[in-house]
Amino acid sequence: MPATPTIPTSVRDEVVKLLYADADSLDWERLPAQAKTAQYNRWVDDPRIGGLLSRFVSNPHLWIKEVPLKEYARALENMGRFSQFTAMHYAPPGDFIGPVFGLEWRYIPDSQADKPPHCLATDGKTQRYVCWGPPNQFKDLLWAALTIGATESGRPGVALSVRIDAEIDASDRRRNEAIGERCGIEVRYAVRPLRRRR
Repeated sequence: MPATPTIPTSVRDEVVKLLYADADSLDWERLPAQAKTAQYNRWVDDPRIGGLLSRFVSNPHLWIKEVPLKEYARALENMGRFSQFTAMHYAPPGDFIGPVFGLEWRYIPDSQADKPPHCLATDGKTQRYVCWGPPNQFKDLLWAALTIGATESGRPGVALSVRIDAEIDASDRRRNEAIGERCGIEVRYAVRPLRRRR
């Protein structure tokens, strides 16, 4: 969505805080599509959100969907311009790289970036590209590991990020790991709980 609407920063930030507080409490990432649609409508009807936005944008529903909610997943990863507005966040890569890929592997500080979320890791001898995201993004993650990851000396890695209470289908797991093996990519599952920001 083009960044044409000029919403004052103070208004935008206040609206995003309200949206993200609701998204956090609703477990937005796992909310069914129908429930998300109903919530968008509630936000538009809320005078503190849609009512306020309507003074600056012609379509508050579209702005809510295409600006702050499009960045919500990034905010949970502590990335992006709205990351400070979510009360919840995932553990940083330094917490899961070793447990998932082997304790000899360490996160390289300041190497985290997004699209998809990724970082560099080292075992002291080689450097590898590691990206992560939910299992339903496996194809995109695999492609990133194949293309971007090939520029590093170590074998690329893909961490399929799931919550503690997620049910991991054993046949899907075997298939994804086998595809990774065929492509020369280490595919692992990473249990990453959402935790409250301190």
